[in-house]
Amino acid sequence: MALVWIGVAALLAALLLVLVLGRRSAEASAANALRAAGRPVAREAVDPQTTPGMERPAASAGATTPAAEALPTGAGAAADTPTEARAAPEVRVASAALLAFRPVRAEDLSSEQRTGYIETFRNIPRPPKLLHHLLSPDFVNASSAAQLVDLIAGEPLLAARILAVVNSPLYGLATPMSSIGQAVTYLGLNAVRSLCLRYVLVASFRPDSLERKRLVHTTWEASALGSELAQQLAQRLGYDDRGAMVSAVVLSFLGRLAINAALSRGSLDTVARGSFLERTAAEQAVLGLGAAQIGRLLMQEWGLPERIVEDASQIDAVLWTPPEALDPERATRVALCYLCARLGERLAEDPALDLTHVDPTAEHSDDFFHLRGTLASPPLDRLLPALHAPELQARLRKLHAAMRD
Repeated sequence: MALVWIGVAALLAALLLVLVLGRRSAEASAANALRAAGRPVAREAVDPQTTPGMERPAASAGATTPAAEALPTGAGAAADTPTEARAAPEVRVASAALLAFRPVRAEDLSSEQRTGYIETFRNIPRPPKLLHHLLSPDFVNASSAAQLVDLIAGEPLLAARILAVVNSPLYGLATPMSSIGQAVTYLGLNAVRSLCLRYVLVASFRPDSLERKRLVHTTWEASALGSELAQQLAQRLGYDDRGAMVSAVVLSFLGRLAINAALSRGSLDTVARGSFLERTAAEQAVLGLGAAQIGRLLMQEWGLPERIVEDASQIDAVLWTPPEALDPERATRVALCYLCARLGERLAEDPALDLTHVDPTAEHSDDFFHLRGTLASPPLDRLLPALHAPELQARLRKLHAAMRD
C-alpha cells in the first residue's frame, strides 16, 4: 500500500513540473510575440537600419513602444535598452557664392577682346630669353647642371641673386659658395630653376608706389613659398615631374603679379583682399577675367610652350572644378599645385602660420571645397604626414626670414 501512495505522489510531482514548465514556455512565447508585434510590417520596409538614407525618428523622453507597454515590469528590460544610433555621413554643400561663381576663360574671348587685355598690360616688359630657355620642354625634362650654369652665367644680375640666396642664413653654410656651379650642385636643378623663374618674373614688374610694391612683393613671396612647398611635397609623395610642377606653381602667380603692378590703385583695393574665391570673383567683376586667365594671355603673348601655359593656368581652376571633372591622369598633380599655391599665399600674409595646425582635408572654406575630394586619392592620401613634417616647417620659416631680410 505504501508503494502505491509513493507512485501516486511521484505522478503528481511530475504533472506539477510539466504545468510549471509549460506556463513559463507560454509566457516566453507571448513575450516574443508582443515584441514582434511592437514594430508593424509596414515600418519594416523603410527601417533606417536596413534602408539607406532613411532617418530613424527620435523618441521622446517618456515614450515607450507598444511591446514595452504590454510586458510586465522587468520583462522588457533587455528589449528597451537603447542601441547607439549610427551617425549619418556628413553631407557638405557648396556655398551660395561658390555655386553662383561662373569662370570666364581666356580662350572664349574674341580677338578684339584679347587685344584689349594685352593693351591694358602693355607696360609690363617682356621677360628675357632666359625665361624661354628655363621653360622649354627639353630643358625641363633633360637639362644638366652644366647647361643651367651656362644659362645663369649669361645673366650676371641673376647669378648674383642666386649666390646671395645660397649664402643666406636659409642654408647656414659654414663656407660661403663663390660659383654658380657650386650653387647648382648644392641646391639641385629644380631649386635653382625655381629661383631663376621667380627672379626673372618679378624683374618684369616695376611698382610705382609703396603700396603696389608691397603687394607685388607679397605675391612674389607667395610664389616662392608655394613653389618650395611643391618641391618638397612632390618629392615626399613620389612625383617624378617635380620640375614641371614647381614651374607651374611659380607661373600661376603671373596674372596676380600683373594685376598688382598695372591695375589702378582704386581698383586694387577691390581685388586684393578676401579669400581666393572672393578675389577671383572681384577680378572678374572689375577686369572681366581672373588672374589665372590674365596670366594665360600674357604667357601666350610671350610665346611660352603651350604645355607650360596649360599647366600653370589649370591650377586655379581647382577652385571651381569638381574632382570628377579633372583630367584623371593629372588630377592629383594639379590639386597638389593648387594646395601649395594657396598655402604659399597664407604663409606670405601670416609669417607666424604653422602648417602643422592646417588640415586641408577637414577645412570647410570655399577655397578648398572641391580640393578636398581629390585629397583622398593616392598619393595625396599621404599628404598630412608630409605637410606636417617638422623639417618642412623649419625650412619654410628660414626661407621666409631670408626673403624678409
